[in-house]
Amino acid sequence: MSGSEEGELNLVPVEESLNGYLEDTIVVDWQTPIVYEKVKSLTAGQGTLEERLRALFEFVRDEISLSFEIETDELTCNASQVLRAGHGTCYAKCHLLAAMIRACGVPAGFVFQRLRRESDDSRFVLHGFVGVYLTDRERWVALDARGDNDAVSTVFSLDAPSLAYTPDPERGEETQPLVYSKPVKHIVEMLSKAGSLERVRRTLPDAV
Repeated sequence: MSGSEEGELNLVPVEESLNGYLEDTIVVDWQTPIVYEKVKSLTAGQGTLEERLRALFEFVRDEISLSFEIETDELTCNASQVLRAGHGTCYAKCHLLAAMIRACGVPAGFVFQRLRRESDDSRFVLHGFVGVYLTDRERWVALDARGDNDAVSTVFSLDAPSLAYTPDPERGEETQPLVYSKPVKHIVEMLSKAGSLERVRRTLPDAV
C-alpha cells in the first residue's frame, strides 16, 4: 500500500446540501482565531483558489507532523489543537486541513481508505484524507496531507488524485467513495478519550 497516484476518484457526498461541508464545529473549528488567522496568513497574496488551496495543503502536509512519526505521546483532535501542537494523526490532520479550506468558503469533508495494517496483515486500518468540492468543476477532488517520508509522498493536485496509499483490491483494500461532512464520531472519541498516542496506535479503527 505504498504511495502513488491512482485513477480518477468518483467521490460522492453523503449529504445533498453543501452547507454541512462548510460548518464550523467543535472539531472543525475554523472560526477559532488561531485557525482563521493562520489561513489568512498562508493565503495572503495568493490570487487564485488553486493557489490558496495549494498553500493550505502544503502547510498541513509539510509543517504539521504525523504524530506517529515523531517523539510524542500527545493526542490532538480539533483543528485548533492540531495547529497549536504542530502534529496529529492522519485523522486529526484532516480535521485541520478541512477547517482551513472551509475558512476559505470552500466545502470540504472526510474520505477514508480501508487498508491492511503493515504490522499485522490480518487486520485492517482506516486512513483518512480530505475531499474538496470545486464549484467551477462541479466535482469533488482528493487532498491527502498525511506527510511525506521515505516510503510515502503526495503532491497537490486538483486533477489526478495523489494519495499516500494505493489500495490493493486483491487484499480487500479499497478507497471508499463517500465524503462525510462531519468527522467520524468514534474516531473523535478515540482521539479525545484514548489518553495516549500509544493506545490509539493499538486500537486504530478498521471501519467508518
